[in-house]
Amino acid sequence: MFAVSITLFVIVVFTVLGQAFPLKINAQNFTREAFASREYIYIGGGYVQTDSGHLYSDQMYVEKLLPPKLCQPYPLIFIHGQGQSGTNWLNKPDGGSGWASYFLNQGYIVYIVDQTERARSPWNPTGNTTLTTYTAEYIEMRMTASQDFNIWPQAILHTQWNGTGRMGDRLFDAFYSSNVQFQSNTVIQQQNMQAAGSALLHKTGPAILAAHSQGGLMPWVIADSVPDLVKGIIGLEPSGPPFRDAVFSSTPARAWGLTDIPLAYYPTNTNSTTPLQTQSVPNNSTGLDNCIVQADPARELVNLKEIPVVVMTSESGYHDVYDGCTVSFLQQAGVHAEWLRLGEVGIHGNGHLFFLEKNSDEIAGVLDEWIRKHVT
Repeated sequence: MFAVSITLFVIVVFTVLGQAFPLKINAQNFTREAFASREYIYIGGGYVQTDSGHLYSDQMYVEKLLPPKLCQPYPLIFIHGQGQSGTNWLNKPDGGSGWASYFLNQGYIVYIVDQTERARSPWNPTGNTTLTTYTAEYIEMRMTASQDFNIWPQAILHTQWNGTGRMGDRLFDAFYSSNVQFQSNTVIQQQNMQAAGSALLHKTGPAILAAHSQGGLMPWVIADSVPDLVKGIIGLEPSGPPFRDAVFSSTPARAWGLTDIPLAYYPTNTNSTTPLQTQSVPNNSTGLDNCIVQADPARELVNLKEIPVVVMTSESGYHDVYDGCTVSFLQQAGVHAEWLRLGEVGIHGNGHLFFLEKNSDEIAGVLDEWIRKHVT
């Protein structure tokens, strides 16, 4: 009787308070986060001598999320893009759940990294390198409000970013506030990520690498180092195209085709200043007149040729101009690569940050289907 009275008292109090101070509740206040056990490690790197003593340098922060019910044979390792961190995969700017939750719910172990010298992975201030970052205007033009600038032909199709994508919009501000400084030296970054990523795979065992934008360079260098431990590579609009920049400039880049550091090609070319001979071939995408690939006969990427690869491209992002060149280069080098263009599978309106956009779960479903079909 006493317990019943207390219960009724509580109900009355909350009813009165609710009338006086109504609580606004809507679906956007809640996310569909997956339950998971969580742990983290730092991997790779080592002590370096400085003028004032020893520092630990080049280590990588790694977060492991274990689903309640494990039903997939290989874990997913997510690698974020430039100026970003592992938070990319946790939540979306509108508070919705991200790809980590989606794939946990499908039974995958999920690993999330902060690239070396980024976010929770410390930078060595005595290493004779610098950090840089992106302005809000840079993000608006290329990623969140590209339809307003219309610099490349497909930009006008962008509709899936939640909000205006401009400074002052709360969702843009939420995303841009997550941007962090990054290592400005691309060679050093790729070398450090190759070492740390290889060390991670030796700890996790065979895994699938999923990487976005600048982070999309890293599966090539990691798999080249430990090919037997990489069961699949998912390039989410990976940096490209081969050998040069495009859309915003045409400067030479990535002398090894996909990367700025050496990859293993066969037959071996010992000329490190010009590691590959190139030629121009027609490009089937609107906005870029040609692709640069290897001159015939092409050398093989011997450590990548047995790994299934998919390059996923949004309908409106600037990568639609040239991701086909990246796929052509991979195929020419003997890699089993396919190009998955979201517009061609009925998913429209997405930009470069499609994993954070309104229909991100639909895109994750397409990716999950590809994994189950190709990664055996």
